[in-house]
Amino acid sequence: MIFLLIAVILELLLPTSTMKRYADLILGLIMMILILQPIFDLLNQDPTTWFDWEDFQVTEGVDEMEIAIDQKKSEIQASHDAYISEQVAARLGSEAENVLEEDFDLSLREISVTAQPELEVAVVVAEIDEQEAEAVSVQPVEEVSTDSTSEPDSTQTVQDSNTEEVGARLAEVWEIEEGSIDVSFEEDGLNE
Repeated sequence: MIFLLIAVILELLLPTSTMKRYADLILGLIMMILILQPIFDLLNQDPTTWFDWEDFQVTEGVDEMEIAIDQKKSEIQASHDAYISEQVAARLGSEAENVLEEDFDLSLREISVTAQPELEVAVVVAEIDEQEAEAVSVQPVEEVSTDSTSEPDSTQTVQDSNTEEVGARLAEVWEIEEGSIDVSFEEDGLNE
């Protein structure tokens, strides 16, 4: 800056002669050297000192970003698995409705499918007559006995054997193992 001011003053003081041309040349060269001096200084330094790499953290925030990505990935996977389970349950339900009605006089109330770690199907069925009777009128309350000396209810043993038959038939229709199907009967008023 100071040199530029001195150069302008010298330029004005020099008379218009042959000497002025040489002075302009010298002043121009010195000005170019002064302007290029920061670049020369930079080239003379070690390139590793150009930037302060110790303060520059490339990995800052990477761990938090990876955790967020993993959470989003698991959320997407869970919603995808839920969608697939719903689709499989709907497909299995449509295949099983006719079989249950024709073979066992039962209606399919609920079906849920889980595929982790192995395929498991939970089926809730009810008698067709019960369903129609509930729609038309209210059922009377049955008397409940708390006597432990009486014999077990025979309807429970019938339902247990019926459950095994229904599970075997559904395993045959769906072409899966019988052990992966859990059949239960809907009890009056519980699953409504």
